[in-house]
Amino acid sequence: MAKQRMIVTDDQLLIDMDLLFNAIREAGGDWEKVERDMAEYLKAVNNMAKSS
Repeated sequence: MAKQRMIVTDDQLLIDMDLLFNAIREAGGDWEKVERDMAEYLKAVNNMAKSS
C-alpha cells in the first residue's frame, strides 16, 4: 500500500514528518524558508482548486 505523504485541505497542509524534515535539511536548517515554501504551495493549490 502506498504511503500518503501530503493531504491538502482548504486551509491546511498535512505533511508526513519525513517529508517535512527532509525539506528542512535540504534548506540548510532554514525552517522559516520551508514554512514560506509550504504556505506558497498551499496558496497555489487553493488557487488551482478555485479555478476548476
